[in-house]
Amino acid sequence: MPKKTTQPHQDHPSHWVAVIILALAVAVVMPEFRQLAGLLFLAGLIGLPFSWMAFQKRKSRTLALRDLQLLTPRELELHVARVLDALPGWSAHATRGSSDQGADVIAITPNGKKVAVQVKHYRNNVGNKAVQEIVASKAIYQCEHAVVFTSGPGYTKAAIELAKANRVPLWVPADLFRIQEVAEQKGSMPRELLPGSTSGWLG
Repeated sequence: MPKKTTQPHQDHPSHWVAVIILALAVAVVMPEFRQLAGLLFLAGLIGLPFSWMAFQKRKSRTLALRDLQLLTPRELELHVARVLDALPGWSAHATRGSSDQGADVIAITPNGKKVAVQVKHYRNNVGNKAVQEIVASKAIYQCEHAVVFTSGPGYTKAAIELAKANRVPLWVPADLFRIQEVAEQKGSMPRELLPGSTSGWLG
């Protein structure tokens, strides 16, 4: 039988609402525990707004992922280009669709390095063919670096091994959302999304 995986516990605002209600009930029903009830009530008031903000952020991420999956392959390529282009000092544009030679987006870093990006509109794991194609496209577009992005859950073991050997970052939706957030804050590309040595990317 396949091993069941357990989902990590995620805080929910309703948990803190329950704490507040419990505190009020304790204060009314058991007056001798009013001090404890007061502490519970205070904890609920403090925890509820933070829990609500975290809940809204998770909800927006879920909606954003659904939005990505609803895009057409071409729309997804254009979206990735826009996200990269919004990074301070970066520029990016989508290539011409079917004649892209494996690179769907060409980006230029703040220090002038060209990056070829292949965008895969997948619902399953991406195989190593995508990595092979983007590595080959580096020479065609005279790029120093290459990246693969997927709207799906991730990559096969073979793809991960080949990407590691060729120093090709493999991005998933969470990475694109992270870049988008950084761009909105006028920050720099997260270094963990770049190859092991970042000097060639950022100067």
